[in-house]
Amino acid sequence: MRKIYLIGTLFAFTFIGIETLESNPTGAPIGRTGSPGDGGATCITSGCHSGGSTDVTNVISSNIPTEGYTPGTTYTITVSVAASGKKGFQVSPQKLDGTLVGTLAAGTGSQVNSTKYITHTSAKTSNPAVWTFSWTAPASGSGAVDFYGVFAINRSAIQKQKYTVSEKTATGVNENIYISQLSLYPNPIVNKTMNLGFEMKKAGDLKISLIDMTGREVYTFEDAYHNAGNKDFSFNLPDLNRGMYFVQIKTNDLSLSKKVLLNN
Repeated sequence: MRKIYLIGTLFAFTFIGIETLESNPTGAPIGRTGSPGDGGATCITSGCHSGGSTDVTNVISSNIPTEGYTPGTTYTITVSVAASGKKGFQVSPQKLDGTLVGTLAAGTGSQVNSTKYITHTSAKTSNPAVWTFSWTAPASGSGAVDFYGVFAINRSAIQKQKYTVSEKTATGVNENIYISQLSLYPNPIVNKTMNLGFEMKKAGDLKISLIDMTGREVYTFEDAYHNAGNKDFSFNLPDLNRGMYFVQIKTNDLSLSKKVLLNN
């Protein structure tokens, strides 16, 4: 009988210990992005989750052009968490001292807390779990901006990412005389839909292709004559192996490429 009582007592304490680990399905506590301004605090620090954290590079993406953001312009930021179980997130664009950079605006399924943090309104079980929200870039001269994010992938593990965007200068790094302001999102691509935008400065033949890491063209999205102007495309991708590819844009004998990760 004493053995049975002891086992029951241990089970009761174990059960209580598990239940005291509380998650936050309706949004993470503020200040848990892992940023220097937050003192490195994460969801593990607050006791919402246990275990460890993994640094990642492919959860946060945006439609900010590769040459950088234009001050005062509003962009779409995407968070895509690929894992099983209930998932959530918190993201904040900050300086090293924790000062907010730019302005956040919630999207579907997200909320802004204390003006500086954006988080989920409810945990998602879809795989991947995807949230989008808006960010208005700061004033000219602000320089590079770091988005710090923490992502709950289950009760015992989280992921972290620092996503950095630069401020657009007079001559963008990836501009050429025919194509500028290139944006591609989401990246990674998680639902076979890719959005592509750029300015075509001169009329001519336009070809948009997907190239694999060996340099082989695996798919052609567009191959036609276009007038000059802003171009916005939404393409459905074919069934392809997951991995890294290049989206190649050719016009007037010049080309521009952007790396993209297929995570379907």
